[in-house]
Amino acid sequence: MDNSTNIKEIWQKAINELESEIGTDSASLWIRPIKPLFIENGTLTLEVPDSIIYNTVKERYEEKLLSFLRPFTGPDLKIHYSMSVTPAAQPLPPPPPAPAPLPANYFSFNPNYTFESFIVGASNRFAYASAEGVAKTPGQNPLFIYSAPGLGKTHLLHAIAHGILKINPSARILYTASENFVNEYIDAVRGKAEGAEQFRSKYRKLDCLLLDDIQFLVDKDRSEEEFFYTFNALFESKKQVVITSDRPPRELAMGDRLISRFLQGVVADIKLPDFETRVAILRQKRDQHKYDIPDDIVTFIAENVKKSIRELEGCLITVGNFFSRMKIQPSIDAVKEIIKDHMNDPEQEDKKITTDLIKNIVAEKYNLELKDFSVKKRSEALAFPRQVAMYLSCNLTEMTLKDIGEAFGRDHATVMYAKNKIGQLLQTDPYFNETLNQMISKIKNVSNSA
Repeated sequence: MDNSTNIKEIWQKAINELESEIGTDSASLWIRPIKPLFIENGTLTLEVPDSIIYNTVKERYEEKLLSFLRPFTGPDLKIHYSMSVTPAAQPLPPPPPAPAPLPANYFSFNPNYTFESFIVGASNRFAYASAEGVAKTPGQNPLFIYSAPGLGKTHLLHAIAHGILKINPSARILYTASENFVNEYIDAVRGKAEGAEQFRSKYRKLDCLLLDDIQFLVDKDRSEEEFFYTFNALFESKKQVVITSDRPPRELAMGDRLISRFLQGVVADIKLPDFETRVAILRQKRDQHKYDIPDDIVTFIAENVKKSIRELEGCLITVGNFFSRMKIQPSIDAVKEIIKDHMNDPEQEDKKITTDLIKNIVAEKYNLELKDFSVKKRSEALAFPRQVAMYLSCNLTEMTLKDIGEAFGRDHATVMYAKNKIGQLLQTDPYFNETLNQMISKIKNVSNSA
């Protein structure tokens, strides 16, 4: 079967059959928003509007869809999903004065991923400030950003590209996933001798390399070595390198020489967004899509979807589309049913982190005893670890400054001073930043295994 076949007609027949099985409401919510694009080499490519619909269709309805499609297309049909992108219209900038010709994919940056559209909160403020600093003065230090998936790393990479291009429209910038870097390198070395040289020339003559998900390089020794030399070439030429990962540098199973290069620059993590940040993100998306969703529903989603900004946004889009298409008044009960698969189970959520746990981990790191956190001595050997523990208590617990102060035998003003001091140190000392991140990881691991 080729692309001359009437795909739309076949698709319509298939979803009509499926609708008779799953019902009109389910088909309208999950199936009809999908658009068939083309069939090639036995694979049907479908365009889905968001990740929520993709996950639901993939898990619940794909096999049924295939059973209705295959009588028209052949028994070996497979489905491939493509996420739709509807970027906001942007005014065309004036053309730069005779720039050097650049490969087309150097400028494939998402127009919606800018610093202006990034919601800043306590969970991501340092990563945001570091990314903004790179965009304003690229080439000063490498930047390494890490977090769990779906918390905004890729958004910041694209925002950096937009920020640099505002100042220098002819800058050579490349955003790429590490998987793509590996595949390009494999293709280059399998080809002619000049293939590898062309690959190196492409990557080492950049002004800024934005590499996403570097953990994909783990266990790929030759690709890791090639990236090491690429990193060195750019760094020594005062060019900018920004890397993202799902874990801190020292937790990557990579060579020490590459890890040391990452630690040579700024290391910033993005934590799970707090409630206020989640609400702000949802309100921004609601206004962007012009959904008629009241604040009580926004608050309900923010209270119950906590582990990923991507999932948070997907829930809002699904809820907004549901009420718009079904033409019914939004209600908490309806939302609860729509996003039930994405709501956090209180029994499965992380156990509460306590100041006692934080004290234990910090005491272990600095060779102290628990009683040292409450003594009145002000020596640096005791005061600094106590300030670190207070800072961590502010960020990892829901306690007030007053309660934290009481846990350490201090007042709330002392806690605030410690929080500000450690926060400022994190912005200037990447080695201490890495040390603190290791303690945070250990605290969370101990809490979750308790």
